[in-house]
Amino acid sequence: MNRLTPATLDLTEAGVPYSAAFDDVYHSADGGLGQARHVFMTGNDLPAAWAGRDAYTIVETGFGQGLNFLATWQAWRSDAARCQRLHFVSVEQFPFTRDDLAVLHARYPELATVSAELRAYWPDLTQGVHRIWLDQGRVSLTLLLGDAQTLLPQLQAVADAIYLDGFSPAKNPELWCLPIYKALWRLSHVGTTLATYTVAGEVRRGLAEAGFAVERVNGFGGKRQMLQGRVARAPRREPASQGQRHALVIGAGLAGCSVAERLAVRGWQVTVLEAANDIATGSSGNAAGLMHAYYSRDDNLQARLTRAGCALTRQHLTALADAGFPVAHDAGGILQLAKTDAQAVLMREIAEHGRWPALRYLDADAAGRLAGTTLARGGWWFTDGLTIAPPSLCRANLARHAERISLRIGCRVEALRQHAGGWQALAADGSVVAAAAVLVLANATAAAQLLPKAMLPLQDAQRVATRINAATLTVPRVALAGDGYVTAALDGVRVIGAADFDDNLAAAEASNLAELAALVPGLAPPSVIASRICARPASPDRLPLIGQLAITPPPEQPVHQLYHLPRLAGAYAVLGLGARGLSYSTLAGELIAAQLNGEPLPLERKLLEAIDPGRFLLRQRRGMQPG
Repeated sequence: MNRLTPATLDLTEAGVPYSAAFDDVYHSADGGLGQARHVFMTGNDLPAAWAGRDAYTIVETGFGQGLNFLATWQAWRSDAARCQRLHFVSVEQFPFTRDDLAVLHARYPELATVSAELRAYWPDLTQGVHRIWLDQGRVSLTLLLGDAQTLLPQLQAVADAIYLDGFSPAKNPELWCLPIYKALWRLSHVGTTLATYTVAGEVRRGLAEAGFAVERVNGFGGKRQMLQGRVARAPRREPASQGQRHALVIGAGLAGCSVAERLAVRGWQVTVLEAANDIATGSSGNAAGLMHAYYSRDDNLQARLTRAGCALTRQHLTALADAGFPVAHDAGGILQLAKTDAQAVLMREIAEHGRWPALRYLDADAAGRLAGTTLARGGWWFTDGLTIAPPSLCRANLARHAERISLRIGCRVEALRQHAGGWQALAADGSVVAAAAVLVLANATAAAQLLPKAMLPLQDAQRVATRINAATLTVPRVALAGDGYVTAALDGVRVIGAADFDDNLAAAEASNLAELAALVPGLAPPSVIASRICARPASPDRLPLIGQLAITPPPEQPVHQLYHLPRLAGAYAVLGLGARGLSYSTLAGELIAAQLNGEPLPLERKLLEAIDPGRFLLRQRRGMQPG
């Protein structure tokens, strides 16, 4: 089952939210908001603890109705001495639906502003990590939806404060156990604090065994005592980078522009170098493209990655529009048709048994009614699928914080050189084109020539996209995908594609038109505007390369895991997005920016490892090692 089981909204006779599944209340009868402020905020010395900080991170067990988060967020908004950015991470196995949250939050009119914004961005209830940006991006909520014992060890974050707030240890022992405490200790540092309402002996002993020191202090309301804690022995950590917040990004397509925007929003200065004479000239240059998540029966890595990426892109489009930088897009959904009868059976099974919130299976008749034309088969209806103009997204990303982003087009980088202050980009004559403390390669297959030791096995698939006059293509009424695809209309244009290019543009264009005719039988030939060749750089395993670059280790160095690989200091990559640049680019930019700023990462460890640029070096080394 991929969709989580939502919590059931019940109330005690006294009106306190109650869980029949755990036979316990969500907060003290003396008041949920008072408990949040006394136990968890005061218990962690907030708001004083975040005063003057650049960022502050809180990790919580048990999101519930979100009162702890809302109280913390509201206090942060009201504090003139607050940290610049607030990160709140919370795990929840049985989340409330948006409608139930509205009922619960209505009881707290003093939280109306923040609770309304939270509900507006409340995610689909699917397992995994969900990143939500709030308060103009200054507050991030990272929700881990699912089992805490599975997800907390997958979390990459460093907690300044810990809120332990599950149901009572007697009713919910799975959340109050040594593996959970050890997972939280792994996220801590020497100054991490902790607070919880319970003083149960097994909790105190478990926390002590995991590496925390706790003491009983005055509790809230009718509860005489609560626990406060700190780290008794801190895990060893690499010192955080104190270098200049200046990055050099090579490539001004979807990948590079997204990285630039995500860094600039955090106050970084970014220099973007583009070899072409404009931005978005490669695979990011198509007039329109489709964005939807991928789904599989086993909810594989690609499915989980695209789901996370599409969710962030949708948020980002809203944020850009709110900031005055709207991106050309159509939110009318996407219909993906089955290619064979057997595939239609599989697609129906995945949609119906997976219970995905944004995915439906439509038979041929229902799909035809939606598209406004006769279709040979049914398929998946992506209710949240988008048609997006990639160049428009690139321009908006660069314009949103233009004062922090320096773009240089027609600037070809022939070589890279490490130096004491970071990285230098060199021209053909060896002169320094630009320099910065941090380097991000976002220039597709050209990256492999600049840093050959990083082993970046990328290949270009040459495809052709054809622009069609939308007035001559009135059906299908929605974006359609199958063996070929047709986008929704943007600025009077629809795009079809994407045939292989084999040194004959006219033949590829004819193939695109033939695929469209196969998708929509009986269609009158539309008016073609033009076709363009675009390269789709992809890796051998079809997953992107996002993260810090690794280099080949010495032969004598044992290498069994990704963390054994030596890394290039200050060098990162966003490469191999393939046909999913719209799905992956915002997520990639957020991931790189979070890594560089020491923030909670927006993906679980298993997905981070799946896209780690060093994975091919690791596979090569494993293949060379005996046994």
